[in-house]
Amino acid sequence: MNPYKVIHSHQSNYPDPIVLTRGEIVHYGEEDTQFPNWIFCEAVQSKKRGWVPKQILSSPNEELLAIVQEDYSAHELNVIPGMVVKKVLELNEWSLVLTAEGEKGWVPNKVITPIET
Repeated sequence: MNPYKVIHSHQSNYPDPIVLTRGEIVHYGEEDTQFPNWIFCEAVQSKKRGWVPKQILSSPNEELLAIVQEDYSAHELNVIPGMVVKKVLELNEWSLVLTAEGEKGWVPNKVITPIET
């Protein structure tokens, strides 16, 4: 995991993020126009809504239901310039990062830059 420096602030717009487990069923909604491959879903059981990467969803059936292929949390981090984070995963112009305090969450790629070592 390479270190990255936060160069722009990011505030989460979703304080109560959708959290899904493998095998859960979701209503497959609209695709984001700003960040392609993010699908707005609603969990059938919890009724929570949020953005889910298309890569972890099965193709929707005729009722627009899809199966979640792996555990997922849409938790976004609130970050400020100067923070250092480690990138865990990158998907669809967003990165799942880990803070020095051990908090894990998503930030847009445009707010972080690699630290040259």
